[in-house]
Amino acid sequence: MAPACQILRWALTLGLGLTFEVIHAFRSQDEFLASLESYEIAFPTRVDHNGALLAFSSPAPRRQRRGTGPAPESRLFYKVAAPRTHFLLNLTHSPRLLAGHVSVEYWTREGLAWQRAARPHCLYAGHLQGQAGSSHVAISTCGGLHGLIVADEEEYLIEPLQGGPKGAQGPEESGPHVVYKRSSLRHPHLDTACGVRDEKPWKGRPWWLRTLKPPPARPLGNETERGQPGLKRSVSRERYVETLVVADKMMVAYHGRRDVEQYVLAIMNIVAKLFQDSSLGNIVNILVTRLILLTEDQPTLEITHHAGKSLDSFCKWQKSIVNRSGHGNAIPENGVANHDTAVLITRYDICIYRNKPCGTLGLAPVGGMCERERSCSINEDIGLATAFTIAHEIGHTFGMNHDGVGNSCGARGQDPAKLMAAHITMKTNPFVWSSCSRDYITSFLDSGLGLCLNNRPPRQDFVYPTVAPGQAYDADEQCRFQHGVKSRQCKYGVERAFLLSFQGGEGPQGVGELGRG
Repeated sequence: MAPACQILRWALTLGLGLTFEVIHAFRSQDEFLASLESYEIAFPTRVDHNGALLAFSSPAPRRQRRGTGPAPESRLFYKVAAPRTHFLLNLTHSPRLLAGHVSVEYWTREGLAWQRAARPHCLYAGHLQGQAGSSHVAISTCGGLHGLIVADEEEYLIEPLQGGPKGAQGPEESGPHVVYKRSSLRHPHLDTACGVRDEKPWKGRPWWLRTLKPPPARPLGNETERGQPGLKRSVSRERYVETLVVADKMMVAYHGRRDVEQYVLAIMNIVAKLFQDSSLGNIVNILVTRLILLTEDQPTLEITHHAGKSLDSFCKWQKSIVNRSGHGNAIPENGVANHDTAVLITRYDICIYRNKPCGTLGLAPVGGMCERERSCSINEDIGLATAFTIAHEIGHTFGMNHDGVGNSCGARGQDPAKLMAAHITMKTNPFVWSSCSRDYITSFLDSGLGLCLNNRPPRQDFVYPTVAPGQAYDADEQCRFQHGVKSRQCKYGVERAFLLSFQGGEGPQGVGELGRG
């Protein structure tokens, strides 16, 4: 297929023989674990910097703002021990993922139903103790540990074991967790063609494909584009990608209203860590400026198995919900934050050009960053590894081609394929960027196509609540969490049976989950 086909998909594949299982639309964690080549059970424990166990105690009261959760500790250490793996995590609180004024919005069919401030206190990044230069960690600590550990040229994912027993006297993170290598994920083998094999991709192309600007014919290295006088070199300027993240109603139903926010933020925390790797050659910060959780279908947004049509619909929809034109900063206007790119995460098993399941995991226009109707992507939820898909698709919006498509990366004797590989194999390192990806994004930014990323948005300035979450969320709010946005407190003397009293934690830990499969 000619490399000019500009709408790109990313197919994660593993060369594990002739039999493959598809990691799409698992109905439970048990099904997901059964699909893995191998995994281990670990019980993370809070320790000091030497690995010595800390006694669990309730946090002391601190000055806080209503509804945002307990104040974060600036530094945490966790020991993660399993039969074949042993990690000592050195974590630093990373509030920069969330821009100032960011809120979580719950949308019904009629649009925005209610919103509240996001809770950034769970997000941490760091490294393994004693391995600052050779390891990477991105973790969310809400409801257990969710995230990525990169060590010894291998990527490990960690998440709580659902339904497992909790620690005897400790917090949720002391319960059983699943630890598995990224290479344990099984995926169907897919070719690198754009679209299905029997389709003519240039006939009847959708608008987002017809109007694409082609990426550079070859990477341009570190030379500044001619004809762009006065542009500051991209490698010396810090960029800020203000990001709208949307989770569709299947995501909310599958993960539950209680957990979906922190699950999505855990994924975006990994995405931000991927873009902070020095191999990118540019200083790029991923910031979430707006998080929308769809509880019902939207009248003007159609999400189906058909990735192309869904991307078309989403790109137009995300443009329609911005109240102003142009690229300003992330300070809300009329209560709505601006964004530079939009990310849709869906539980649909998407397929490019067909309305039925197949192996496509993500889709994005190439070179669309900073163009209001083309800076967007659709990404299929496959667990925490969805972070690699999102980073890959955002890479496309920066003008990146696949490694090995129109460039020498991935060829024998050349720089091996990395995060922008069309397929992730056992020999691929998806945590770092290839020299070709670095040259593509440098060329894109130096040519002046990323001007919307130059403004620095305000940072979060949180004052955390002194009240417990059960007090911060009144009875009506708790009812909305459990029974839907139109629910409210019963006034007939039985509310005490349902009103939750929380003595600690990050959110409404006792409310019900809706639709978890």
